[in-house]
Amino acid sequence: MFTGALKTIRDGLLGLTYPSECRVCGASVESWDDGVACAACWLDPALTHLFREIQCKKCGFPRSLPPGDAQVQTSDCPACRDFPFNSARSCGLYAGALEASIRMLKTKPHLCPRLSTIVLETYERHKEALGSDLVMPVPLHSRRLRERGFNQATLIASKLVRPFSLLLDDKSLVRTRHTERHRGGLDARDRARSVRGAFAVTNSQVRDRSVLLVDDLLTTGSTLCAATTTLLEAGAVTVNVFTLARVT
Repeated sequence: MFTGALKTIRDGLLGLTYPSECRVCGASVESWDDGVACAACWLDPALTHLFREIQCKKCGFPRSLPPGDAQVQTSDCPACRDFPFNSARSCGLYAGALEASIRMLKTKPHLCPRLSTIVLETYERHKEALGSDLVMPVPLHSRRLRERGFNQATLIASKLVRPFSLLLDDKSLVRTRHTERHRGGLDARDRARSVRGAFAVTNSQVRDRSVLLVDDLLTTGSTLCAATTTLLEAGAVTVNVFTLARVT
């Protein structure tokens, strides 16, 4: 663990040896703890919107409420009414420093300390809704795993295991069909069709258990819904979802 003085020295040396530009605004990243974005971009809510306001009970997305209802979580959100999972929570919107960090996570297996802290704080706030017996990263197909060398969802899930005494299971759920990367032009129906039947459960570990599915991003929900349906059909009691970010 670095002390304040050691962190200052470390960050100064890194800045001299490996100068880094913020992937959001282009300014210098002055601390290793901030990863690929500068502290200013992490702290600017107009750029990096972390979810701290009132949210939909099911999908976790911030919802507008009438004055006086500030402590009430909404339900019956039309965006998630048909989702098969029980509840979902994300750290924030896919924008700013979160977006830059997730893009980097596709190529480098590292969550910076600031993002790791956000993950832990988000789960802590929502652990009652997300509490589960098993934590499962959404798997990559073996071909994609060989190409990338790691599964970013496993890295995120691993951050939750020790602090919250959770049981990681990265074996029971597998991806049986290689699917092309989702392109921006695909709508929700096309995305759902592309992942239909793409997952399988390999053992009885999930039967009568609750599962927390972990991934980097919730877009239309098609991948998470397909994985959830597979787990429920294999006997899971409930499935919850945790992601770093979500798309509006």
